[in-house]
Amino acid sequence: WMPERREKWGHLFFLTVPALLWYSCSGDSKSVWTRTPSCSFVKMSIFHPDPLSPRQEQLRGCCNASAKLVLTRDNTPLGSQIVYDGEPAKKYPVKEELLEMLPQVSPFQGAPYECCAVVGNGGILRNSSCGPEIDRAQGGDGSRGKEGSAGLSRWRRPFAEAVGTYGAPLLLIPAFSFAAYTAVSSQALYTLEDFGSPARAVFMNPEYLAGLDGHWRSRGLRVNRLSSGFMLVSAALELCQHLTLYGFWPFPTDPEGQPLSHHYYDNQPPKPGFHAMPDEFTRYLGMHLQGALRLHLGRCR
Repeated sequence: WMPERREKWGHLFFLTVPALLWYSCSGDSKSVWTRTPSCSFVKMSIFHPDPLSPRQEQLRGCCNASAKLVLTRDNTPLGSQIVYDGEPAKKYPVKEELLEMLPQVSPFQGAPYECCAVVGNGGILRNSSCGPEIDRAQGGDGSRGKEGSAGLSRWRRPFAEAVGTYGAPLLLIPAFSFAAYTAVSSQALYTLEDFGSPARAVFMNPEYLAGLDGHWRSRGLRVNRLSSGFMLVSAALELCQHLTLYGFWPFPTDPEGQPLSHHYYDNQPPKPGFHAMPDEFTRYLGMHLQGALRLHLGRCR
């Protein structure tokens, strides 16, 4: 599902994340597009916000996605050390070479945004006929976008071309979650530059991810690691006034008992014990019942 317009930031890719889409409720707001690579689109609509909800205030107090979701020169001082959120014993020294890769300020400074959709990659999306509904929300996509996860040296040109088909996206990469990700993440950034891609790579801030993990642990969600989808839903809860989720259903059958593939594009299950997606789904359902978000399941009309 391709957007009709691409503006300042284009789409935002996120290696390993489901789809995230900010869009305009009214269609007349100033907007910014972003996209995430394991299937994600984002459009952010700038408007005059309502007062923050208690949930937004809690997330902003602990995590502050608008300023800290990605590494910037403003939030990453020269000479400091980046602590890997997935391997806290490991640190990365901040030198000029890294700062040259980072944007000066966060691309999410326009928050809060009016309406958002987060589009997961669950098998429940297959044959759901939700494309037109997401099109009306002005965004979305079904590509996996995992080209940057490994072996990038062989796939530099195909990688740059694949990302470039989405216009001018931001490629959001968890470069400092695990030490093994850092070098290939830098390769992804330089590949886009070397091939003149309109896309830009930005790195997720491990301080933000660690704070997010602590926030949810203190509320009873104690998992080895939050899924990338839950990370984006959390960011959207903070950044957005109205939020709809599509494609989040971590079960082998649909609500009517029909079998489903794990993802809409394959049936490869997650690594056992790494995520706790059924527990996360319980949180989505609770927030749906509380009116904090809308959880869409099943077919669209």
